[in-house]
Amino acid sequence: MDIVILILTIIGIVAAVVFGFLQVIVPFVKREVRFSKRFPFVASLEAAEKSRYQPFVDTRSKIAVNSIAVLPLENLGSAEDEYFAAGMTEEITSRLAAIRDLGVISRTSANQYAKTNKTIRQIGSELGVEYILEGSVRWARTPDDPGRVRITPQLIRVFDDTHLWADTYDRVLDDIFEIQSDIAQKVVEQLGITLLEQERKAVEKRWTENLEAYHAYLRARYFATRPHFSIDNWKMVVEHAQRAVQLDPCFTRAYVELSKAHAKFYFFWYDHSEKRRLLARSAVDRAAALSSDSPQVHLALGLHHLWVYRDPKKALEELALAERGLPNSGEVIEAKAAVFELQGRWDDALDAYKRAFELSPRDASLPTAIAIVSWIIRRYELAIDACDQALAIAPNEAWPYLTKTFTYWSWKGDIQKSRVALRGVPKDHAWSPWAWYWQEIFAKQYHEAINQLFSTPDEWIRIKICARPKLLLAAFAYELLNEPQRALEEYESARTMLEKEAKLYPDDPRYHGSLGIAYACLGNKENAIKQGKQAVKILPISKDAFYGIPYVQDLAHIYTILGEYDAALDQLEYLLSIPSWFSASWIAIDPRWDRLRDHPRFQELTK
Repeated sequence: MDIVILILTIIGIVAAVVFGFLQVIVPFVKREVRFSKRFPFVASLEAAEKSRYQPFVDTRSKIAVNSIAVLPLENLGSAEDEYFAAGMTEEITSRLAAIRDLGVISRTSANQYAKTNKTIRQIGSELGVEYILEGSVRWARTPDDPGRVRITPQLIRVFDDTHLWADTYDRVLDDIFEIQSDIAQKVVEQLGITLLEQERKAVEKRWTENLEAYHAYLRARYFATRPHFSIDNWKMVVEHAQRAVQLDPCFTRAYVELSKAHAKFYFFWYDHSEKRRLLARSAVDRAAALSSDSPQVHLALGLHHLWVYRDPKKALEELALAERGLPNSGEVIEAKAAVFELQGRWDDALDAYKRAFELSPRDASLPTAIAIVSWIIRRYELAIDACDQALAIAPNEAWPYLTKTFTYWSWKGDIQKSRVALRGVPKDHAWSPWAWYWQEIFAKQYHEAINQLFSTPDEWIRIKICARPKLLLAAFAYELLNEPQRALEEYESARTMLEKEAKLYPDDPRYHGSLGIAYACLGNKENAIKQGKQAVKILPISKDAFYGIPYVQDLAHIYTILGEYDAALDQLEYLLSIPSWFSASWIAIDPRWDRLRDHPRFQELTK
C-alpha cells in the first residue's frame, strides 16, 4: 500500500511540473507564432535557419594548399624601430598576397604570434597553413648614416617542421625594396609557383626613391594597424602619411593611406566636415592620377565611395578591380562585406565575412562582424556563438562583449546575461557609459543609470549611432524617477547644447535626432517632428541599412513623447518588419515605449 501511495505521489508531482511548464511555454509559442505571421520576414528567417543553421565552427583544422603565414619579424634593434620591423613584415606579406595561387594569412592574424612560445606546428594548425615564414630584422644606424639592415628569413614546412630555405640579407638601407622582393620570390620558387607577368611586377615594385618618405609611410601604417581604434592613433596616421607625401609628392601608397585615414574620420562622424571630405577626395584623386591601375588605389577608391559617399555601386566596381590584383586580400573582402551591409544584403555580408575569416582565422574582429550581422537578422544563437569564437581568440576585446549584450537584449530581453557580458567591456571604452546606462534603465535601476553616465568626465556620448549630451539621457532617467522639474531643467540644457551642434554639423543626423527628442520633451511639437524627420532624411535605411536604423527609432520615440501613438507604432512596425535590432523582447524591456503599452496596436504588435 505504501508503494502505491508513493507511485501516485510521484505521478502527481510529475503532472504538476509538466502542467507548470506548459503554462509557461504554450503562451510563449503562441506569441511567437502570431509574431511570425505578422512579420513574415522574421518567420522566413527562422524557417531558413532551421534548415541552414550550423554552429559557428573553428577553421583551424582546414589546411589550405599553398598557404603561408608571415609571422612578425622579430625586432633585434631598439624599441623605437618596432614600426620598421612591423613594416618589413607587412611589405613581404603584401607582395606575397598579390600572387593568385598562394593563400596568404592576413597580417592581423599573423600578428597574434608575435613573441609567442607556440611551436610552428601549433601555429600552422591554428592558422590552417602549410608554410610559415619567420625571421628577424635589425636596423643598425648612426645619426649621420642611415646604416645597414640585416634580415634573416626562414621558410618552414609546417607538417614536419622542415626548413626549406633560409638566408641572411645584410645590405645598406637603400636596398630594402630589393630585399623584400627577393624574399618573396625565393618563397615562391620554393613552393613551385610560376609567377604571371603582372604578379612579378607586383612582387618587384619599388614604392619610392625617398627613404625618409618611406619611413614616414611605415610609421603611418604602424598606427593604422594598431589593434584598437583610437582617435589619437588615426591622427598619427594622418600626420605621418602627410609627411610622406610632402617628402615625395609621387608616393602613391602614402596618398592611399592618407585618403583612407581622412575618409575614416568622415565616415565614423569624428569629423564630418566639408574640409575633411575634400581632404579625403584630394588624396585619393592624387593616388589614382599616379597609379590608376594599382589594386591598392582601387581599394582606396572603393573605401572612399563607401565611407564618404555611401555609394555601393561605385564602391563595388572599384573593389572588383582591387580584387583582381589582390585576389587573397582579406581587406578587400571585408570592404565588400561592409558594402553589402550598407545595401542590406545580409547573407552576402555573412558569406564575405566568413571568407575573410578563412584568410585571417586569428582576427577577432571578423567573428565579431559575423555576430553583428547575425544579431541584426535575428539569428541570435549564431550571434552568441560568433561572439564566443571572437573571445576565444581575443579575450580582452570589447566588441564581442558589447555584441553579446545587445544580442541578449534583442533575443529574450535577458538583462541578467547582458549584465554579465557587459562586465567584459573596459570602463574607458567609448561605448561603455551608453551601454551601461541602458542596461540599468532596462533593469529599472535609474539612479545607477545616471551614475554610469557620469562615470567618465565627458559631457557627451558620441558614438556612431548617436550623439547626445549626457544631460539628455539623464533627464529621461529623472522622468522615470518621477522628478519632472529636474528632468525639465536637464532637457533645457541639452536643447541648448544640441542646437549649437546641429548648426555646426547640419548633415549629421545624430544631432537632429537627439534635438528632436529634446524638443519633444519640452513640448515643441512642430520642431521635434521636423528634426526627427530631418535625421531620417539625411540617412535613410534605403541609403544605409544598418546606420539608418537609429533615426527611425528616434522618430518613433519623438512621436511617442508627443502622444502621436499611431505614427509611433507605424515606425515600430516598420522596424520589426525589416532586419534590425528591434524585437518584441527588446520593446518589452525598454521604457521609451511605456506610453504605448495600453494601445491595442501595441499589444497586438508584441503578443
